[in-house]
Amino acid sequence: MWIRVALDKKSVHYCEPVGYSSIIMNPDSEEYYFDRTVADALEADGFLTEMWEKLDALFDWGDCDFFPPEKCIPFRAWLESRLSGDVNPTVRPVYETMLDYANKAIENGTGISFDF
Repeated sequence: MWIRVALDKKSVHYCEPVGYSSIIMNPDSEEYYFDRTVADALEADGFLTEMWEKLDALFDWGDCDFFPPEKCIPFRAWLESRLSGDVNPTVRPVYETMLDYANKAIENGTGISFDF
């Protein structure tokens, strides 16, 4: 399972009619991989359910989604709130990486892709 952030707008591949695709590829991107054990811990932590409810995320295990910069703003707030409390040590590094990527996506006007 992968999370990618584009560091340059040229790394986000746009298409119609949705205006973007979930494809981020270019040397100007970063990616983070996590395995099924971590994915299961994220699910047990309520990550998917909260993303569906709070951010209308389309992803599920086996799916992809893309958060453009404007969606990364509430995502960042959710992550900051989540990380301020007691967090399962298995998922903490993933949330910290997601927060780093959300900040980079907002700063660069790009986005984050999720491939579960």
